[in-house]
Amino acid sequence: MTNYDFTHKGDFEMKVTTFFGLEEILSKELQQLGGRDVTVFKRGASVVGDIGFLYKANLCLHTALKVLIPITKFEANNEQELYDNIKLIEWEKFISVTDSIMIESVLNSDIFEHSLYVSQKVKDALVDRFREKNGARPDVDLIHPNFKVYIHIYKNEVSVNLDSSGDPLYKRGYRSDINQAPMKEVLAAGLVKLSGWEPHLLLIDGMCGAGTIAIEAALWANNIPPGYYRNDFTFMRWRNFDEKLYDTVYDGCINKIKNSKVEIIANEIDDATLKKAVVNIKNAKVDDAVHCNHQSFFDITTERKGGVIILNPPYNERMPISETEKLYKEIGDKLKKDFKNFTAWIITSNPEGLKSVGLRPSRRIQVYNGSLDCRFLKYELYEGTKKIHKQLPKP
Repeated sequence: MTNYDFTHKGDFEMKVTTFFGLEEILSKELQQLGGRDVTVFKRGASVVGDIGFLYKANLCLHTALKVLIPITKFEANNEQELYDNIKLIEWEKFISVTDSIMIESVLNSDIFEHSLYVSQKVKDALVDRFREKNGARPDVDLIHPNFKVYIHIYKNEVSVNLDSSGDPLYKRGYRSDINQAPMKEVLAAGLVKLSGWEPHLLLIDGMCGAGTIAIEAALWANNIPPGYYRNDFTFMRWRNFDEKLYDTVYDGCINKIKNSKVEIIANEIDDATLKKAVVNIKNAKVDDAVHCNHQSFFDITTERKGGVIILNPPYNERMPISETEKLYKEIGDKLKKDFKNFTAWIITSNPEGLKSVGLRPSRRIQVYNGSLDCRFLKYELYEGTKKIHKQLPKP
């Protein structure tokens, strides 16, 4: 077992998680924030920084889910070994009996298959250590714990971390439709960055739903920290929380907000859905950057000679194959007819529908929208054929 010295004095390692397919984007964000020794791993990246950087990462990262502090790693081949190793951790270095705790477990193991049971076992070991040493134990709080312990088990490898974020960072706080299941904000931000869109270009979110892609684009374009709308992170309940330092970090981030002139169109045919998008856009305070259109994507026209289109076509597994093929063919026809010199991106979990688009993608990126295995595909819509475009002399 290797124990991590959790002192928060000087620099320490953090592990930042994200969705599959966004690792490189996250890595670049961490470097741009000033993180050191950034190393990518599956669904995340590790980084070295100080406590101020931990505050900044939670506030400013667009494509992060959690900012974790690794405590220890060990191997466990049964529940007793798991219990014994958890009990060996010197929890009292940073948790007191008056603190509250919560355990979250994520498993990818044939040995440990039930996350709630693992969380219960970890909790038992932790509180048993306190009882034996102090005669008292921390309480469990599933809503606002002082310390959230994040357990990840891969096969027999157990990783123990402190979750500094609390609620996942995709819960920005600007969405009114939190009971719905639209695209997560972190994925939307990642798609915008993967698309290569730059703020001087027109961006059309052609089937915007709750408006998340358009909002996340506006946040990035104007350097608005995604954590701007939140007033609660778990690290705020730690005994060593430096409120003065946090305020300094926060003010520094807010002072970097820009008021760039950007043109983002959030288009939606369904009236009720568009109304939700309008509320979300106002909540995010980006209604000056995002223009809402109430019409079919197939009726959109623009005089702009270029830009970026991102499409998240409606997904319905009960939709007949013939209707799916028709929808995607119409999308392809519309792109070819009215958006010459644009770059179009489509995210979909429907490989059969893509065959009907009638365009050859220049890039395919695997991502997950919730549990759906999706592809994010790039289509370059040249004036004339691609072959002719390639033959044109360079300026």
